[in-house]
Amino acid sequence: MLAYLVDFDGTISSNDITSLLAKRFAGPAAAQIYSRYRQGEIGMRGWLKEIAGHFPADLEKLLSAACEAAAFTPGFAQFAGFARAAGRPLYIASDGFGFYIKPILKRHGYLEYITAIYSNNLRIGDNGRVTIEIPYANHRCSVCGNCKAAHVCSLKEEGYRVVYIGNGLNDRFGAAHADLVFARAGDPLADFFAAQQMAFH
Repeated sequence: MLAYLVDFDGTISSNDITSLLAKRFAGPAAAQIYSRYRQGEIGMRGWLKEIAGHFPADLEKLLSAACEAAAFTPGFAQFAGFARAAGRPLYIASDGFGFYIKPILKRHGYLEYITAIYSNNLRIGDNGRVTIEIPYANHRCSVCGNCKAAHVCSLKEEGYRVVYIGNGLNDRFGAAHADLVFARAGDPLADFFAAQQMAFH
C-alpha cells in the first residue's frame, strides 16, 4: 500500500513561510544567519534556533503573519482528495518552524485530509523569548532539524511503499529512502536528484 510523505514550505504551500517569517522579523540578521547556514557553519537546527531568537514573544502575531503568507500550490486540493478517496495516508514532514501548519490547513479545510504532521514547533520560554522545539531530530546528524529520512524508514517498516514529494535540498535525505520521488523541475531537490542520476518524477 502507498503512503505519501510531503514537505510543506515550498511544496504544499507555494511560499516558504518559514523563510518569509525570518526575513520579516529577523531583519538584516536573517541574511547573515542564512549565509552561515549555506556555508555549513551551522545546520538547520542552528538556523532555526538563531532565527527564533529574533522573533517577538507573541505567537498570535507570528501566526497571523504566517497565515497572511500562506498560499497553496495549485493541485494540492485535488491531490489530497485523491489520496483520501484511495484510502492512502497523507503525512506532512516539515523542517520549518511548523507551528502554523495545522492552523493553516484547518482554516482552509484541509486538516481532515492529513494523517499526521511531523514538524518542529515554537514556544515561549521561561525567559520570555521564543524558542524552537525540535522533537524529530537525529542527534547523530547536525544537518536537519526534522529527520525526514527517519519518517520514511518508519513508514516502510510498517509495510508502506512511500511516495515522497518535496522541493528543497534538505528533502534529499527523506527522498533518498523513498520508493518514488516527485519534485518540480528547477527546484533544488530535482536538481540534486538529476545531478546524482537518481530517479524522480
